[in-house]
Amino acid sequence: MPYTEHFQGIQRLQGSNVLYLTGAGEHEHESQLIVMTVGSRPEDGPFGNNLISQGDWLTETPAEDVVVNTVRFDHEFYHAGGFTSFGNYLAIGSEKGCTANERMMGQCVDESKVHFFDAANATGPAPLPYSVDRPTGSAGAVAITQEQDGRFLMMVGRTDSNILDFYRSKGTSLATDPGFELFTTWYKESLLVDAGVSSAYEKYQTLNFIRQTDGKLFMIGMSRTVFGLGNDMADLFEVDASHSKSVTIKKVASRHMSCPEGTCNFEAGAGGYVEAPTPL
Repeated sequence: MPYTEHFQGIQRLQGSNVLYLTGAGEHEHESQLIVMTVGSRPEDGPFGNNLISQGDWLTETPAEDVVVNTVRFDHEFYHAGGFTSFGNYLAIGSEKGCTANERMMGQCVDESKVHFFDAANATGPAPLPYSVDRPTGSAGAVAITQEQDGRFLMMVGRTDSNILDFYRSKGTSLATDPGFELFTTWYKESLLVDAGVSSAYEKYQTLNFIRQTDGKLFMIGMSRTVFGLGNDMADLFEVDASHSKSVTIKKVASRHMSCPEGTCNFEAGAGGYVEAPTPL
């Protein structure tokens, strides 16, 4: 569930050095989509660390790495969560804000909305004229992929992604409302686990779908363990959504990610990026 001021999700626009971040803002009471151009990094290939140049640490962020736009898109649901990009489209969940005290007292409101954006203009993503209302569930993480028949599969994670709601579209384009319909809800107690893999299911702040070249669907989850004080983890799940009324999720791998000098925190602001058919 959301606390007040922080970044929640990050995605890189395919084949570019443009980054999108989502922000939660009780101070300004609005959800924000923040657009950055990372001019010091290439448009293709991995970014690496922009504080390292020719093996030496920089004392300041490169001048060409700048925020170029802030899209303010929801004043009622002002906590923008972990989100996803698919081609030139973005799908972002926004929730009612919730302070730490409200969460402890069980007073958080489970209500949210999923917004969609067209990022054909990379630095000026435009809100699309449709959304998915969620009157009884939060939306801390959103993932989207396209299925073989052209329809879209969307996952929306509730509190800490312990409960995942799955939607399937009627249409085959995100340019107009594709008509997402909820078809099943998955609970973490149903998790399957591969032999030799940790059965831990963390509090995932970001979940992204990744489609393998053979058509298999996977989902990568980002988290920091031990109430945000432990290790940055990337967990990989295989997702079977071939049935019309159910989804099976199996944990197949887990990796401890280490960043130098404390330069990352998977508790907020982490995301997956597929550069080409094989590199992640």
